[in-house]
Amino acid sequence: MAFEDSERTEPATPRRRQEARERGQVARSVEVNSALILLGTFGALAIEGANTGRVLLMTFEKGLALPGRVDLTPEAVRELFLWVAAAVGRAIVPVALAAMVTGVLANILQVGFYPTSQAIQLNWARVSPMRGLRNLLSLRGGAELAKAILKLTILGTVAYRTLQPEWAHFPELVQMDLLEVLAWELGLGLRLGLKVALAYCGLAALDYAFQRWQHEKSLRMSRAEVQEEARMQEGDPQIRARVRSVQRERARRRMMEAVPTATAVVVNPTHIAVALKYDAKTMRAPRVVAKGMRLIAERIVAIARAHGVPVVQDIPLAHALEKLVGVDAEIPVALYRAVAGILAYVYAKDSQRKMG
Repeated sequence: MAFEDSERTEPATPRRRQEARERGQVARSVEVNSALILLGTFGALAIEGANTGRVLLMTFEKGLALPGRVDLTPEAVRELFLWVAAAVGRAIVPVALAAMVTGVLANILQVGFYPTSQAIQLNWARVSPMRGLRNLLSLRGGAELAKAILKLTILGTVAYRTLQPEWAHFPELVQMDLLEVLAWELGLGLRLGLKVALAYCGLAALDYAFQRWQHEKSLRMSRAEVQEEARMQEGDPQIRARVRSVQRERARRRMMEAVPTATAVVVNPTHIAVALKYDAKTMRAPRVVAKGMRLIAERIVAIARAHGVPVVQDIPLAHALEKLVGVDAEIPVALYRAVAGILAYVYAKDSQRKMG
């Protein structure tokens, strides 16, 4: 295992990350969820605590005001149950909704909104007792144990320091009425809960950083894996080279098939050959239908002469056309005058041939 870790030195590729995300393998800390839910719950209690206490107190007083003897008929029991459930619901629902929304936001904050069904599919390896035992005895299990001990120690210390100054007030509770006792307990509970929640948030932030580091480590790849993935995405180099070769051959064949339709071929005199075509009725400007150097130039000239296409030597123009104009592209305005001279010469020769 240590050898494999030493081999995995490359960061994960985007494809590797996407596949892990689809399987539900993301950098996620349960402590972040718990800490934010705890913070949201006590925050809701701080806002709605007075209203919650008032509702519960009114329910308690109303219960004490009931007659000493109540006929427990099914209808009376149902009404009593609905009344108590409604009262408790009014007191608890805001806090429960705050905890639920906070839990959802905590997950979205960590991993974003990306639902996947693979994470909930049945996997017998996850429920294997042997695998569970190995996890407990692994380095990760030891880290989780140390984290739990640290968490209990820090949270216990925060709770102790919060409650210690209040111990002296406990005897005074016997002299307070019910509302004062409830208010004191609610205030103490909120202070304790918020301090513990804030301390828990600090621990959760450290745990999330650790989980993210561990997740990145688990996704690391070896150099061979990165090369293999690149090969799978881009294709085998030999196949890609063969495809490019076939594409070039087809383009060259189409170019040679266009040479017999050219109006003239400009050469230099054997190294470069550029075939031009112009039809005043259908074209805005002359176009290059074929071009090449050395062996390709020789083939263009041979095909042109075999089909009676004029071959004209113009060294500067041949160089300019080969360098500036692509196949099946119009010549630039800067070369209009030079090409017009070539076409005029070709047209004049053609007229002389027809008259002679």
